[in-house]
Amino acid sequence: MIRYLIKNNFKIMFRNAMNILMLVLAPLAVIAVLSSAFSALMEKYEDTGSFNVGYRIEGDENTAITQALFDIAKDQGITFVRYDSGDEKDLVRTESLGGFVVFSGDSYTVYEKDESKGEGQMVEYLIHAFFEKASVYMNGRTVPESINEGLLVSEKAEHMPEIDSTDYYGIIYVIYFSWCTIVCGAGLFAAEKRYRIKNKIMVSGVSECKFYLAKLIPLTLVVCAGISACTVISVCLFGVHWGNVLWSAALVFAGILAAGAMGLMFYSIFDNMAMTVIVVFMLVWVWGFLGGSFETYMFSGHAEFIKQLSPIYYENRAAVELSCMGKSDYVSKSLLISGLITVICSAASVFAGTIRRRGRA
Repeated sequence: MIRYLIKNNFKIMFRNAMNILMLVLAPLAVIAVLSSAFSALMEKYEDTGSFNVGYRIEGDENTAITQALFDIAKDQGITFVRYDSGDEKDLVRTESLGGFVVFSGDSYTVYEKDESKGEGQMVEYLIHAFFEKASVYMNGRTVPESINEGLLVSEKAEHMPEIDSTDYYGIIYVIYFSWCTIVCGAGLFAAEKRYRIKNKIMVSGVSECKFYLAKLIPLTLVVCAGISACTVISVCLFGVHWGNVLWSAALVFAGILAAGAMGLMFYSIFDNMAMTVIVVFMLVWVWGFLGGSFETYMFSGHAEFIKQLSPIYYENRAAVELSCMGKSDYVSKSLLISGLITVICSAASVFAGTIRRRGRA
């Protein structure tokens, strides 16, 4: 019986081919626009070698903190040179500096070259990471041992991915739209209502679990087919590089499965397609916003623990790091989170369906 339901659900979804086609064309259109528009922002990082950076301290100086920062910078080939006078921009140009930093109280300003080779961005990232990760400011707080041990530098160096806009947006928008799996279920849910399939299933004695799987399996496979077509086309048209293909495919498949399970859960709870789409799209938009779909997670101003609230962040980061570094510690985390979402949402969906079925009995 379940094989018949799966086959029938496949037919219903393919009758609504526009929904599937949208999953193919929409990511391609967004990738084409954004990869070109933000090509300068996402230029690949190139090793700049050793260079000097000027600095000035306005107000009281905390020697312990500044020395810790300078020691970390020196390990990265950056030497801080103090200038107590002179215009910052002029000094950058005349002294051939990679940048200039003005520390003032608990804030700082970074001046970069007009034609930067990446030195200014490197300095800005290092200082930002120093104060954010170590939670220290120029206000007299003690310096944690982790800074002096250079742990911050190791993290900074490891997570400075070399990726351009085409690869980044070509990956994260395939992932983002794969979380919109529920779109392909619209025709299936409409047919279920129109032909009272649920009532017929209740009479046939098919369990709620089998009825649920008969929807999840074809929904997942149809979306996988659409996303796979989109991915292949993006690789051929734009040259998107996915890195480890097998792990990347596993990440996207796990995300599609989780998205499908989540959509079916909300549909089982609300029994209303419009409400289901609204709730799912709101969640996916928020997760995408926090996870780097609209603002690159590397340059995002959100705190790390905020980003980690988004399952899309883990999937984005894992896939991007696989592309630019060939490995990622976030692969297992992403697969685990997607798996948990699938299991929890599936259990909730079956439970809600069982309760609703008993109410109709």
